[in-house]
Amino acid sequence: MKEKSDVHLVEYAVLATLAVIISLLFYYFRYNHGVLIFLSGVSSFAYILWGVIHHALEGRLTKFIAAEYTVFGVLIFFLLYTVLNF
Repeated sequence: MKEKSDVHLVEYAVLATLAVIISLLFYYFRYNHGVLIFLSGVSSFAYILWGVIHHALEGRLTKFIAAEYTVFGVLIFFLLYTVLNF
């Protein structure tokens, strides 16, 4: 059986890889606001999905935790959406 730290390492490596890929795509498409808004939505959704999966694998997923990830993901999307439209 894998140690808990090994599982966490894989989960956080996935999160870091997603963050790097999204960051590179943000830089590459920095002049295309439509794509940046789409990437904002994708990154927010990926963050929510990662958080829910992470806590589900640990057996600690509750409605409150899922709602927390959803609220922060939506908040970040709306902040990026607002910044990109001005």
